[in-house]
Amino acid sequence: MTERPLNILIINCDWRNIFETDFDELYKKLERDQLEPEKNSFFFLSWSSSSYFKCQRERFTSVHLKTRWRFFRPFLDMMSVFIIPYYVLKYKLSPDVVIVYDLGFVISARIVKLLRRSKVVLCLTNMPEIYSKTRRFGRMKALYSSLVEHIFVRLVDVGYTINETMKNYMVKTMGIREQKVVIFASNTILRDIKHIKASQEGTIRKKYSIKTDQKIILSIGRLEAEKGFPRLLEIFSKLSSSLVLVILGSGSMENELKTRARDLGIANRVIFVGFVNRAGIWDYYQDADLFILLSNAEALGLVFWEAMYMGVPAIGSTAEGIVESLGQNGERGLIVEEDESIDSIKKKIDVVLTDSPQRDAMLLRAKKYVEHEIANKVTINNTL
Repeated sequence: MTERPLNILIINCDWRNIFETDFDELYKKLERDQLEPEKNSFFFLSWSSSSYFKCQRERFTSVHLKTRWRFFRPFLDMMSVFIIPYYVLKYKLSPDVVIVYDLGFVISARIVKLLRRSKVVLCLTNMPEIYSKTRRFGRMKALYSSLVEHIFVRLVDVGYTINETMKNYMVKTMGIREQKVVIFASNTILRDIKHIKASQEGTIRKKYSIKTDQKIILSIGRLEAEKGFPRLLEIFSKLSSSLVLVILGSGSMENELKTRARDLGIANRVIFVGFVNRAGIWDYYQDADLFILLSNAEALGLVFWEAMYMGVPAIGSTAEGIVESLGQNGERGLIVEEDESIDSIKKKIDVVLTDSPQRDAMLLRAKKYVEHEIANKVTINNTL
C-alpha cells in the first residue's frame, strides 16, 4: 500500500535564506532527512534575516520572518509561541505533521497540534546540550538546552533521528520514551548517486597542482569549535612534508585557523577550500588518500559514511557518533584517543596510507556497513 502524501509544516531558522537563493540545497536536505519532497507538500515558517511570502515548485511555500534576535534563542523561542500559531490561522494551514529541528520550537508546534490535531515530530540530528558547550557562551547555552530538553520533551509525538547514538541520547538524556523514537537513514549517498558517477579522479590534484607522489588528507566540516580543527592542524604540523591537508567547509573560525596554519609553518600545505556544493564534493573523495575529522562532538558524521562508501580510509575521534560509524580500532576505520601521542597517531596514519590485506579488508567492511545503513527505508510517511 502506498503511503498518502502529507501536508508538512516545518518551523525552523533559515539564516542563509536558502529557500530563496538555493532551493536545490533545501530540496536535497529534505531528501536527506527522508521527508519525501517528491510527494509531500511543505509550508515553512522560518525565522530569517529577511521577510517574504514565496512559493517554489507548486508544493513548497514559505513565510520568512525577519528578526534581530538570532543570537538570543530564549526570546526567539518565546516569540514563536505567539507568532507561529498566528500565521497558521492566517494562512488556514492544516498540516498533518509539524516538524521542528530545534527543541525550542516544540511548544509552538504543540499549540499548532491543539489547533489542527497535527502530529509533532522532533527531527534531531545532533546533541543540543553537548554541541552548545563547544560554542561561544557555551555554559549558558548548554544550560538553556538542558532546560528546554527536559521541559518540552514530553510534548513530542515522534522522535525522528539518525542512528543508535542519537536514539540513546533522546531516550536516556532527554527522556523520550523509546517507543516514540524512529531511526531513519540520513542518506546523502543514494541522493547524490548521479554526482558520484560524474566525479573524476585527478580533478582536485589538477585544480590545486598537487603532485601524484603527495598524499592528500581530506577533512570536511563547519569551521566551528566542535569540529576540532585546531587539533588537526597541530597534528598535521608534525607529519611528513609530503602530505597535503585539504579542508572543506566555512564557519566563524576560518580566519583563526588560517592564521594558526601560518604560525605552524604549514600554510603552504594546507588548502582551505571553503563551501563546496554537493555536485563538487565527490571529486574531493575521489582524490583523497585519507579522510580525518577529530570532532569534539558528533552525532553521526555523514562525511564519514561518504568517505567509507568511496573507499577512502577514515580516522576519527572518540565522539560517540563517529565510533558508531567506524567501530573499534581497525574494524571500519581508526580512532584517535583524546590524549593519544603524536607518535601513535603517525603510526595509524601510516597504516591507512599503506596498501595491505588488512587495510583492504577494513575498507570493504566500511563500505558494506554504509550500504547496510542506507538501505533503511524509513521515511516520514511510513513513520506516521
